[in-house]
Amino acid sequence: MHNKQVYILIGPKGSGKSFIGNIFRKYFNIDFIRVEDRILKVKGDRDIENEAYIKDAFQTVEEGLRKTLIEIDSLVFESTGLTEHFNKLLDNLKADYNVITIKINAELNICLNRVKTRDQSIHINVSDDQVEKINALVFSMNLRTDYVIDNNDKSVDDLITEIKRILKSTGSK
Repeated sequence: MHNKQVYILIGPKGSGKSFIGNIFRKYFNIDFIRVEDRILKVKGDRDIENEAYIKDAFQTVEEGLRKTLIEIDSLVFESTGLTEHFNKLLDNLKADYNVITIKINAELNICLNRVKTRDQSIHINVSDDQVEKINALVFSMNLRTDYVIDNNDKSVDDLITEIKRILKSTGSK
């Protein structure tokens, strides 16, 4: 199964992970799996910091990714990468697939502004304080990734060029 590629976009809320995931889909024909769509199904009325909810969410995500990878050879999804459950998901996927991690960087104030102005109906609603707390934790992590995309003020064309470089160096496309 190591011939199947899993690209994981990791970064703070509002860094542009979903936006970049959609570029993978639109310009490179690599399925982008919106993790929040799957997580919202298991959330119910539980708080986003509820440990049982977080565990259920990551199990649901992994099951969904594995089902999808039966049908296709590559996909991309996103995460803040904050919890031990993400680390377990990452280890599980690495055991069976070729996993490429891509850190998405953006300045905190840009992230917060993006969160405030995005379509809240397709995202997990969080307060400004929660965004700041989550993003501070993400920035404090020293997560090693295979690639980094700085997404402060890049155009779509700039992002396409960066993704092309990553895909070329990973032997895809």
